[in-house]
Amino acid sequence: MKYTLSVPIPTSQVVEICLEIYCDTKELLSLQLPSWRPGRYEIANYAQYLKNLVVIGPDGAIATEKLTKDRWAFTSTSSGTYCVRYAFHAAQLDAGGSWVSPDTFYINFINLAFSVSGREDEPIDLQVILPETYRIGCALQQVGGQLFQAGNYQELVDSPLLASAQLEHRSYRLGGSIFHLWVEGKVCFDWDEVLDHFERFTHKQAEDFGEFPASDYHFLLLLLPFPHYHGVEHRFSTVITLGPDSLLGSSTGMDRLMGICSHELYHFWNVCRIRPRAIAPYDFSREAYLTEGLVAEGVTTYMGDFYLLKSGYYSRQTYLSKLETLFDRGFETLGWENQSIAASSFDLWLDGYKAGVPDKKVSIYTHGALLSLALDLMLLIKGTRLHQAMKIMWTKYGKPEVGYGLEDYLHVLCELSENPGQMEEFFKEYVWGTGNLFPLLESLLPTIGITVRPVKKENRLESEFGLKTASDGKIIRIHPKSPAFHQLMPQDLILSYKFTDSGLRLSLRRWGEKKEVVLPQSGQAYFVSYRIQITESSELFETFVRR
Repeated sequence: MKYTLSVPIPTSQVVEICLEIYCDTKELLSLQLPSWRPGRYEIANYAQYLKNLVVIGPDGAIATEKLTKDRWAFTSTSSGTYCVRYAFHAAQLDAGGSWVSPDTFYINFINLAFSVSGREDEPIDLQVILPETYRIGCALQQVGGQLFQAGNYQELVDSPLLASAQLEHRSYRLGGSIFHLWVEGKVCFDWDEVLDHFERFTHKQAEDFGEFPASDYHFLLLLLPFPHYHGVEHRFSTVITLGPDSLLGSSTGMDRLMGICSHELYHFWNVCRIRPRAIAPYDFSREAYLTEGLVAEGVTTYMGDFYLLKSGYYSRQTYLSKLETLFDRGFETLGWENQSIAASSFDLWLDGYKAGVPDKKVSIYTHGALLSLALDLMLLIKGTRLHQAMKIMWTKYGKPEVGYGLEDYLHVLCELSENPGQMEEFFKEYVWGTGNLFPLLESLLPTIGITVRPVKKENRLESEFGLKTASDGKIIRIHPKSPAFHQLMPQDLILSYKFTDSGLRLSLRRWGEKKEVVLPQSGQAYFVSYRIQITESSELFETFVRR
C-alpha cells in the first residue's frame, strides 16, 4: 500500500492524503484511525481533524460505512487498486501533533494514517509532494527523492517527518551509530558546542546500557519564537518543540534543550523498547491502562538529568539546583496522600495531563523521579545502582521485546539490593501506597554527602497562610491544611490585604459580592521551597556521580 501526502494550499493547513490499497473482489476493508499516540496516554480523537473521506476504485466511487467515531469500512466491487482520499487539518504545533504552513511541513503519522485491519504488517510506501528546495528529516528509509518506505504500519506511525527549505542538519557518530540533529527555526547557539554536549550524554547512556542497537537516530527540533517545551519519544527518533529560540543563546535555554533531549534519548531504551505489558504491542483504537508510570516516566525523568551530570554538562551546583526544583514540584501538592503513583499512572487516561482536582494525584514525572532517586540511593548503599537495574530490564524485557509489569521491575530491584524485604516494603509504602516520601529522602541524601531542608517561601501569603494567587490577585490554590481552606475559595479576587500581629486581614470579591475575611496566624509553613546543600566532604557525592 502507499500513502501520498500533499499540501496544495499551505496557508489552509490542510494536508491532502491518498491511501492506495490493492483489493481482491468483494474484499472487506476496515480502516482504523488512531485514538491516541505513544507517549501520551489519553484519548486524542484524531478523527476530529479529518474531513471529506471518499473511496475511489477501478469502477469509480464506492460507498463507505462509518462504524465508530474513528473507524470506516468499505467492500471492494472488483479487484484492483482503491484510493482512500481524505483531508487532515494539521494545525497542532507541539511534539505530538502535525503542522503545515507556507514554510514548514511537519507530520506525525499517528495523527492521520489509517491502520488497515489484518494488513498491518504490509510494507508501506510514503510519497510526500513538497517543493524541491525542502530538506527532509525522518527516520524512515528514504528510497529516492521524496519517497520513503516503512516496513509496516507501526514503523510508519512511529516515524514523524519534518521538512522545510531552511532545515539545518548536523550529525555525530558513536560507534557504528549516526545521530542526526535536524533543526527548524532560528539557531542562536554554537553548533560545535551543542554537538559535543550531545555526544557526551549519548555516550554515557549507551555505555550504561551496553549498546545502542540502531544505525541511525534522529533528533527533530522545532525551535519556536514563543515559550514552549514539549518532547515525544519514538523508536528511532524524537520530536522536540522548544521556545523561545532566542533563549538558547543563554545557559538557561541550553539547559532546557539538553534536559529534554537527554530525557527523550533515554526513552530509546525505556518505553520505546523496555515497554509496559499494556502497550506491548500498541493498540491505538482504545485505552491501554498501565500502572508502570514510575518506570516509564519517573525513571526517565531522573536519569535524563543524572546523565547530564555524569557526562559533565551539569556542574555539581547546577544538578543540585535541578534537584531542588524537583523537590519543589514533587511536594508542592499533597496528592501523594490521596493517590499512589501506580493508581495515578492507571488514571492517566482520566486526568493525567491536566491539573484536575486539587491534591488528588501525583505526577508520574516528578513524583516518579523522586521515587527513582530514593531507589538509586538505596541501591547505592548496597553497592549497586539504578542504571544497573535498567540494564537488566533492557536485557530481560527490552531486547527480546517482552512486556513487563511493576512486579517484574520490583523483582529486578530485589535481586540487586540483596534485601528483598526492604524493596518490597518500599513498593508497598510508596509505589502502591501513599506514604510520605520526604522523610526517607531526607535520611538517604546524606549518604551521598548532601542534605535537604524545607524553607519558607519569601511570599508570606504562600508560606504563612497557604494562598497562591495570580498576578491579578485571584486565588488559584489554597493549601488544604491551612485555615484559609475553610474560609476562601479558588477564584476569589483579593482586593487588598494587611498583615497583623495575629494574622491576615483580607478584602475580597466573590461572584460580585465583597467580603472581609480574617485568617489567624498558625505558626506553620504551608507552601515551602527546598534547599539542597553539599556537606563539607564532597567525596561521597563524587562517588555518586562516577559509579
